[in-house]
Amino acid sequence: MEKLQAALDQARSKRGGGPASKFGTSNQPAASKRVKEAWEAIQPLELSAGRLSNRRLVSIEGGPNATPFDVLRTKILQLMKANDWRRVAITSPSAGCGKTTLAANLAASFGRQVDMRTILMDMDMRRPALAKILDHKGQHSVFDVLEEKVDFADQARRLGQNVAFSMNYMPAREPADLFLRKRTAEIIDTIERTYEPGMLVFDMPPMLANDDTAAFLPMVDCVLLVAEAEVSTVKQIDLCEKELSEQTNVLGVVLNKCRFSEDDYGYKYKY
Repeated sequence: MEKLQAALDQARSKRGGGPASKFGTSNQPAASKRVKEAWEAIQPLELSAGRLSNRRLVSIEGGPNATPFDVLRTKILQLMKANDWRRVAITSPSAGCGKTTLAANLAASFGRQVDMRTILMDMDMRRPALAKILDHKGQHSVFDVLEEKVDFADQARRLGQNVAFSMNYMPAREPADLFLRKRTAEIIDTIERTYEPGMLVFDMPPMLANDDTAAFLPMVDCVLLVAEAEVSTVKQIDLCEKELSEQTNVLGVVLNKCRFSEDDYGYKYKY
């Protein structure tokens, strides 16, 4: 475990490459201007409020429906700040656990933190879902960015001033081969240096479906595992936690789609 932590620390130090401060942007005016211009070059994302609610994207404006994601957001921020982590992967044992919906809502919740920038990249390339949730159609996918066929600024879309979504619009073949390339890690590093996000989130494929997530894990600081209530088994969760902990830090496990909760949990909203 000590060797693993040393390797992770070394990888994080190599990524740094710039004057970015912890969970914020650079303190140097010239660099801050450069980063601001880089974000402004990303085309804005036009969203339909009615369609988004049907797709369970509820965290953009906040409110009672966003509360569970806000609570998770705050816990993630606190843990990642305490450990000086920036990159988090979100995965699940199997398909249908709701990890992409959770990732999109987390990104939107992070976006309400005006002093922090967030990038969410769809790395589930065999069954991409982020573009469907955002109800967006495009020509170039994340795969094209990693293949260096298009720049990130031309492919990504910006929500407000501080959230960027990088989506897939069609399935890709053998993503693990792409993730294992040294050049892929260099491209991710370049994106981080250019846009200086406080949080870089990766929506990954299910752990037990293929080797895509395992191939990508060396490029992240930690991982969040999403389990589906009454579907994901304890055996599946244990197996995933074991495999994940061998390559990176396990941030935690989220029980999703739980239909039973206490009515007196938290405070009720009244407007």
